Amino acid sequence: MEQWKKVIIPIVLLFFSLLLDGLIVSLFYEQLSVSFGFMSPRLLVLVVIILAFYLEPRHMYTLTLVFGFIYDSYFSGILGIYMAGLTLVAYFVIQLRRIFDANVLIMILMSVIMLTFLEFFVFGVHKGIDLTALTTQEFLATRLSASLLFNTISAIVLVFPIKQAIQLIQSKNKEKSDKSRITYR
Repeated sequence: MEQWKKVIIPIVLLFFSLLLDGLIVSLFYEQLSVSFGFMSPRLLVLVVIILAFYLEPRHMYTLTLVFGFIYDSYFSGILGIYMAGLTLVAYFVIQLRRIFDANVLIMILMSVIMLTFLEFFVFGVHKGIDLTALTTQEFLATRLSASLLFNTISAIVLVFPIKQAIQLIQSKNKEKSDKSRITYR
């Protein structure tokens, strides 16, 4: 009975963060356009980063490919950019979680680094196939700085509840596996 939570809860978190990304932009477009740029919400990426600290790599890669495809078809219009970008973000976080402990500060710092990587990755692909007229300086000044500000604040707010939800699932599964073990003396 507990096994379904390991699958359903991450899917629900990713799905609602995907919808919330679009909802925030459509409802608060004028407020997101500030004097120093446009703040692009990337809540899906934040949830992917936090989940990558806890989920199995195979499960995480599958989720990032599926939700990257949905994100591409829903927002980007070019299939493959966010599929590859989200999968790379999950890969890097999974590799780095072996080195760093999953505490709140590390997750927030990792979010800033991975969001910067993803924004540069998407900008580089758009620049490479000539879909943007922005220069690198304009990108840094108008897109990256504002997006990092918004998403860092979002990460600070989101890390606590998502971490608690994932740890609740893991603690129940750990207790269940501890009870099922037979110890011989």
